[in-house]
Amino acid sequence: MSERQNDVSYGQFRREKKRVGPVPISTKIFQGLGALPGSHKDFAFNALLLLFYNQILHVPATAASIVLAIALIFDAITDPLMGALSDGFRSRLGRRHPFMYAAAFPLGFLMYLLFTPPDGLSQNMLIAWLLVITLLIRLAFTFFVVPWNALAAEYSDDYVERTSIVTYRYLVGWMGGVTFTFAIYTFVFAATKEYPVGQLNPENYEPFAIVVGILITFWCLLTTHLTKREIPYLRQPMQKSVLRISTLFKQVWAAMQSPNLRLIFISFLMFSGLAGVGGVFDSFMNTFYWEFAAEELRWFVLTIIGAIAAFVTVPFLQRNYQKQHIVAVSVTIAMLVGILKVVLRFADVWPDNGDPMLLTMLIANSCVLVYCLTVAGIMFASMIADMVDEQELRTGMRQEGVFASVIGFSAKATTSIGLVIGGTLLDHVVGFPRGEAAGTIDSDTLFRLAFTDGVAINVFFVIPIYMLTRYTLTLESLTDVQDKLAIRRADEK
Repeated sequence: MSERQNDVSYGQFRREKKRVGPVPISTKIFQGLGALPGSHKDFAFNALLLLFYNQILHVPATAASIVLAIALIFDAITDPLMGALSDGFRSRLGRRHPFMYAAAFPLGFLMYLLFTPPDGLSQNMLIAWLLVITLLIRLAFTFFVVPWNALAAEYSDDYVERTSIVTYRYLVGWMGGVTFTFAIYTFVFAATKEYPVGQLNPENYEPFAIVVGILITFWCLLTTHLTKREIPYLRQPMQKSVLRISTLFKQVWAAMQSPNLRLIFISFLMFSGLAGVGGVFDSFMNTFYWEFAAEELRWFVLTIIGAIAAFVTVPFLQRNYQKQHIVAVSVTIAMLVGILKVVLRFADVWPDNGDPMLLTMLIANSCVLVYCLTVAGIMFASMIADMVDEQELRTGMRQEGVFASVIGFSAKATTSIGLVIGGTLLDHVVGFPRGEAAGTIDSDTLFRLAFTDGVAINVFFVIPIYMLTRYTLTLESLTDVQDKLAIRRADEK
């Protein structure tokens, strides 16, 4: 068959080859490897970054939060622009892969620098170092994650298979993420006589920086290389894109005219921001409230049981319920489970600190939480792919990159908005001291820490839950959209 016969063209985009049959499982796994750079980065930001700068380097949590707020504003601009840029980009490696290759080495090196500031810096210089390196990490990660997210929306037009692609992404991300976490807590942050809580040992952070930097670069390169074979099956622009800032802003504006995208953007942003606050508090809760050392924290990798349960049950849930309803119920249960965790301690139901049963019960609680959040995350990502079809019917444009930037932006909000709010709450609401050892914090401070984390933050999840009930794209309406697109494409050939 000639190249001309292989071409599948319509509108402004062309596929060199038409896929016959489902997306190969190997492709789903190779795509899933791209979740690992974000998984490792999020662990570094959520579990260790604020702890390192606040407790080790003695930078005020509020100051660190302001720095990360500036990075968030930068992200708000670069994410959708990156999406628009990659949507219209043409090269022999397609629309997405050149940017993913370009991000790999800078991202790994910058992650190393984040946890190895030069010795002797003043507090102001440390804050400046955090600002510059965080901005550069945000930019490098945008170059990788926005095109990578867009690929997931391009592999298939099938409503169910899109969810399958995202499920594999979560599965690979979870498997690699828990292995990484267990190894880091076991070998890098191991307890010593001087530092029984390994995450408070300053000497452990440079080895961690080396490991996380190398691994992030490796996974970026591996997923990009292994998914190159799919480029002929992906839609490419038929005309060369004009790379003007004004054009990119127009494309972003066009995408934001989608009512469903605006709704998902705001709800996902709030969801990720609230989850990010919890992520900040988790490191302080685990270290100072529950008084876990790294040797105990590593066993939280068993929460992968909840993730596996989500992978198994997602196909059943999708066959019987609408995606937005699954998300709303999952987030509701997660909110209640989060509140229950601290309420049971306030009611003296949980065992005392140091009792092995406490660790077991908290891991079980976290398994339920992880199950709910994994189901919600898979459905969120799948919904983005569905909205791309709706947008094409409205405007004629395929904007996987811009729409995927919603996920990229919101995922970064987990570490940005969450750290901003979390750091401010730690300083001004909880009044948490700096440089204190575990077991020395007064009970009033610990109560404020737990109440803020478990109750005050969680109740705000009712807002994104309510917003999800207003999402209108169902299986039936998407089928209608795709039928109309098929007719339009046939007419344009």
